[in-house]
Amino acid sequence: MVDQLEQILSVSELLEKHGLEKPISFVKNTQSSSEEAHKLMVRLTRHTGRKQPPVSESHWRMLLQDMLVMQQNVYTCLESDACYEIFTESLLCSSHLENIRLAGQMMHCTAGSINLPASVAHKGKTQYRVSYEKSIDLVLAASREYFNSSTSLTDSCMDLARCCLQLITDRPTAIQEELDLIQALGYLEEFGVKILPLQVRLFSDRIGLIKECVSQSPMCYKQSAKLLDLAELLRVSGEDSEERRGQVLILLVEQALHFHDYKAASMHCQELMATGFSKSWDVCSQLGQSEGYQDIATRQELMAFALTHCPPTSIECLLAASSSLQTEILYQRVNFQIHAEGEKNTSVSPLTSKTLQEDEVYIPGSNSADLLHWTTATTMKVLSNTTTTTKAVLQAVSDGQWWKKSLTYLRPLQV
Repeated sequence: MVDQLEQILSVSELLEKHGLEKPISFVKNTQSSSEEAHKLMVRLTRHTGRKQPPVSESHWRMLLQDMLVMQQNVYTCLESDACYEIFTESLLCSSHLENIRLAGQMMHCTAGSINLPASVAHKGKTQYRVSYEKSIDLVLAASREYFNSSTSLTDSCMDLARCCLQLITDRPTAIQEELDLIQALGYLEEFGVKILPLQVRLFSDRIGLIKECVSQSPMCYKQSAKLLDLAELLRVSGEDSEERRGQVLILLVEQALHFHDYKAASMHCQELMATGFSKSWDVCSQLGQSEGYQDIATRQELMAFALTHCPPTSIECLLAASSSLQTEILYQRVNFQIHAEGEKNTSVSPLTSKTLQEDEVYIPGSNSADLLHWTTATTMKVLSNTTTTTKAVLQAVSDGQWWKKSLTYLRPLQV
């Protein structure tokens, strides 16, 4: 009984030594409560972490030894592993780079590290380290706290968050996502998006951040590689890289069309069609219907793709637009044929040319019967000359190439 009271007294003295005064009655009443013991250790380490000027590494190590003595002598309800975890967590949350680096010495920072129980580590020469899984949890909690409290990328808290994350050297997925989120802030700042780091984290649909970049920097559609990198850093569409790339390219096409940059719009549409990204049917149809875009063949492909992937409610409208485009193509072919025939007709003999000139001179002085005869002859000549043109129109109408191109975009149903 006397020994127990002495141990309780020693705990009270250790608490006072580190600036946390507690009466003996408090220690006696809480020695069997793991919850109270945990809270006490947290208050003790956090109190030390807030001291100004910051305490030295040797002071921190002395504190850890005193915590273990209290745990072994009085607070046996608390596992020694918990003491190490509380100690390491306080180092990570102390807002000092030196303490964060010291925390790295208390943790297993790679998946291949061997975890030894605290009791075994105490008996041997090996220093106990917090398990790899728990280390990741502690690092993520501390880094997120620093990140969320930052006002910008240049905030000192952001350096603390990055330092915490870099302790885990093999960078598992959760750690890499946090590092990427920090890097993404630099891209957003570059595109003129003013937003708090916490707001970026809380953005539910992060494609909206890409839209904000396009809104703030209208010409950034020309920096497709950088925007796609940003989308990856933000984990737009989660881990679905195809969906992510498709959504960003659609935004770039829309912006390029806004500036009538048909070359850029076509380049991105070609990629969208090549990957079969069905959600891009709308922007493909917009480019296909753009009269300012002179590449008729590509416009045909775009309309065919749009018809293949559009919802049923849009088929009628797109068919009408596609039909209009086909009519435009026919007109171009007819005009080409007419110009070709016109060039042939201009190369007539001098005798024929002279006869035509005589006929033209004769018309003004002729009577009504002669005029009717001349008009009939001229009409027959026009009809004769348009025979070849009519054949060209019929051949163009029966051309099956357009339907073949349309069928190339048809894909089997996914069962």
